Amino acid sequence: MKKIVLCLISTILLLTACGGAGSTSSVEGEANTSFYAKDNVGFETSDQVDTADYYAEDSYEDASYENEATEAPSEGQVDLEEYDSSRKLVYSSYISLESKKFEQDVSAVKKLVTESGGYFESTSTSGSKEDGNRSASFAARVPADKYESFMGSVGDVGSLTYKSESVDDITSSYVDVQARLKSLNTKLERLQELEANAENITELLEIEDRINEVQYEIESYTAQKKVYDDQVDYSTINIDITEVVTYSEVKADTAWNRFVKAFGDSFSGFILFLQGVVIAIIYLLPYIIIIAIVLFIIFRVRKKKGKSTWFKKKDKKEKENSEV
Repeated sequence: MKKIVLCLISTILLLTACGGAGSTSSVEGEANTSFYAKDNVGFETSDQVDTADYYAEDSYEDASYENEATEAPSEGQVDLEEYDSSRKLVYSSYISLESKKFEQDVSAVKKLVTESGGYFESTSTSGSKEDGNRSASFAARVPADKYESFMGSVGDVGSLTYKSESVDDITSSYVDVQARLKSLNTKLERLQELEANAENITELLEIEDRINEVQYEIESYTAQKKVYDDQVDYSTINIDITEVVTYSEVKADTAWNRFVKAFGDSFSGFILFLQGVVIAIIYLLPYIIIIAIVLFIIFRVRKKKGKSTWFKKKDKKEKENSEV
């Protein structure tokens, strides 16, 4: 009986040992198969993940550069130490002058602009010396550091009748343009790196298109920055000079002064009207003389014809009376 029990136990142990070995082999086989499968899939997946991450990172960086280039950074986001943040002021003014010595005063204004290191953007003149109604207009650009001295000197030419000045602070706009240029230049460098590592023609062409767009924006903002620099470096002054016989008298704006001015303007208008009538008569005088001569001749001819008829009638009447 004992032998039988021992045999059963031995058989069970052997079966268990064989099952464990088979299970171990199966597990090892599955483990090996899983390992190789994981190795193969892992290699492919690793490559795909790296490539996806690369393009995702590139897209993210490009998007961030797009945002930087198209959105104006606020002063709170911009490190002003990296840019020229000094105060940028644009000065402009308008001056109206009256002149009794028109040619002399025009030459004086041109000399002041030249001596200040400035130049004229435009000049124009109108009127005639004979009529004494000449006028001149100038658009002058004067260095900003000479602006105050120029304004003080030009006011002494002729008689100053009107002056206005304005100052425009463009500091924030100037810093904004610098920030945009820096962002665009950084983006351009990144695109040039991608261009050098392009793997096919399609990618190369797309990158070149984007490079052209960025370069165009850089040129545009560079031109804008030059405009700002020119406005800051040179002030704009518009000057009008009018030729007059007497200078206008500046008086307080009271009721009596307005009455006097109205009467003076009315009297001046009446004088101008009489002058116009006289001038018109002078223009028409030759025609008036010719018409007068023609009328005189007609009158004389008709008068002679009238006398002849009268004498004939008188003679006829006397003859009839004598016959009776």
